[in-house]
Amino acid sequence: MTIIEAPRRLAGLVIAATWMFFAGRLLTFSLFGANLALLVGKPPEAFPYLAFAQVLKLSTNIALFTQAVAGVLALIWIYRASRNAQRLANYGLPMSAAWAVGWYFVPIAAIWKPFEGMEQLWKASTAGTAWRSVTTPALLRWWWGAWLAGGGVGGLLGVLKQVGIHDRALLTGMIMLGGLVVMAQCVLFNRIVRHVTDLQGRVTDTSVFD
Repeated sequence: MTIIEAPRRLAGLVIAATWMFFAGRLLTFSLFGANLALLVGKPPEAFPYLAFAQVLKLSTNIALFTQAVAGVLALIWIYRASRNAQRLANYGLPMSAAWAVGWYFVPIAAIWKPFEGMEQLWKASTAGTAWRSVTTPALLRWWWGAWLAGGGVGGLLGVLKQVGIHDRALLTGMIMLGGLVVMAQCVLFNRIVRHVTDLQGRVTDTSVFD
């Protein structure tokens, strides 16, 4: 008998927190868009620059806070769901639940190992011990592509600053591009969380782990 408990409540918290982060990034994106318009156009003479800068800073801090909350909850969900997946696959998965989380913090390996963890989570939740027969869905590839693209934009932005490029319009445009990618990532990740949690919830014999 396979005994699991789908992390439905946790999934709900993850999805809610991720949408809050999305909203924070959308607000920041809008403000940076207004800032870009000021940089490339002719701003009004009486524009309240100080107040605008304060609002932009506040929205950025809100986005960072919601990102931290959503990130922690997401990692907890990945661990819980991966632990379920191990039981569904009769402990035949190559990556443990702990490493499904841990690889996110390992340099270089973080480029592909977390994707492998999410991939086996999806497959085992879909087919249990027959997880190897499941095809990797496009949703996972798009999500991870957005993750890598977001990191790439952030890295490029850092390089531009280090080499002395201080074109504010260019840097603001890069920040906005990164924001778009991150928001896309939020939407895709929430779909993954909802789908995997629903799959695990369909297991007939369910009980509480602890």
